[in-house]
Amino acid sequence: MQTSYVVHSIGEYSKVKVHACIGGTSVRDDIRALQQAGNQVVVGTPGRVHDMMKKGFLKTEYLKILVLDEADEMLSKGFKIQI
Repeated sequence: MQTSYVVHSIGEYSKVKVHACIGGTSVRDDIRALQQAGNQVVVGTPGRVHDMMKKGFLKTEYLKILVLDEADEMLSKGFKIQI
């Protein structure tokens, strides 16, 4: 959530639309947000992002940049397949 807030704050002046796609929140809300046009940045946890990609709601064909923050921590916690 912290990363989402920072990106939202930075992008506020340039009208960048951000969606936080994280576990512990409504999957239905994530699906709705990802289906709407206009999200330029999606910040999320590995599990939820992987789930949304696998189900076809987060499409990656136009992806330009992917940032995996703390990837070493994710690997040590068993997210190797998702990464």
